[in-house]
Amino acid sequence: MTHDSQAPKRGILAGVLAFLCAACLIFPTPAKALSAQSALLMEVQSGQVLFAQNEDERLPMASTTKIMTALVAVEQGDPRQLCVVSKRAAGTEGSSLYLKAGEVYTLEQLLYGLLLRSGNDAAAVIAESVGGSEENFVQLMNETARRIGLNNTHFDNPSGLDGDTHYTTARELALLTAYALQNEEFCRYFGAKQYVIEQAPTHEGRTLVNKHRLLTSRQDVIGGKTGYTKASGRCLVTAAHSGGMTLVAVTINDPDDWADHEELLDWGFESHECVELSEKIPVQRVPVAGGGSLEVRAAQPSFVVLPRGEGQKLQVVCALPRFCYAGVGLLEPVGEASVTLRGEELARLPLVCWQKDIPSSGKRGIWELITDAICTILK
Repeated sequence: MTHDSQAPKRGILAGVLAFLCAACLIFPTPAKALSAQSALLMEVQSGQVLFAQNEDERLPMASTTKIMTALVAVEQGDPRQLCVVSKRAAGTEGSSLYLKAGEVYTLEQLLYGLLLRSGNDAAAVIAESVGGSEENFVQLMNETARRIGLNNTHFDNPSGLDGDTHYTTARELALLTAYALQNEEFCRYFGAKQYVIEQAPTHEGRTLVNKHRLLTSRQDVIGGKTGYTKASGRCLVTAAHSGGMTLVAVTINDPDDWADHEELLDWGFESHECVELSEKIPVQRVPVAGGGSLEVRAAQPSFVVLPRGEGQKLQVVCALPRFCYAGVGLLEPVGEASVTLRGEELARLPLVCWQKDIPSSGKRGIWELITDAICTILK
């Protein structure tokens, strides 16, 4: 699965849907009761929450912290950047790559070590190299959290070690992961099953195998991160893609996390479908004063996740003027469509002028407009 750097504008944090009221709809629930203190299942493209359990409770999140560490490093650093292991970084407690002071790695190699083997020492080296110091890097992490709207998240360190003000929620950990999935470089590290650091004069060789076992046991899983401290309990993030949907499952303090994630993903994919709302809106025609008409349609993709079969029950009501004037431009809003399910509005989508059929000006549509623009550029 590939993602472009501009995808956040179309994704969860960009608000593709004009209105979403999933909480008002009757959704099924997983058959298995989860053992997690906090959990959430989200569909990425629509931003829709399919299942939640104590999702806004602030809790320590252990090494799932490293999702933010990797995101900041990818956004701020260069994968070819050379990073020297300091004595302080080499002595970082907890899960480790056993890096040695004085060794030199590329940022890319350290990012694989960070996400595949959850190296706390790798996190420290990344922070010092990208941020100038661990303290400065943590500030970047918190600034990024604020920028993408995570108001119940705070970081004390880049590794996930327990801290007095080191916390997040299941909801915001899912939001962070959904945002990070829009970055193609992040996905490369996040979804890697194995990576080999070749032996070199500047460092030892290592073969890194991802600790997230669902990456190898399930074909639909595209990435994930494990985490554990005594204070946080077992924490797990899993991203999976199937049937046009990308799901992110998050559990915090969950002694049965692997089974719970399997249950959530199976239930999510089997019980739901991704519906493109604009495809449900029929093409409309609006008369033009003086003769002719406009072809009007919903040009902006809008997605919603529904229980399977519910997409066939959607109702659409279009609000359009009785007529338009000839001066309406292509892609200019003309009206709107309301999409409802059992009386609950799911979305209100703009309807735009897609093609003009006016005798005096001839029939010119969006493709003619694109052709004219290309010809103008080439002149």
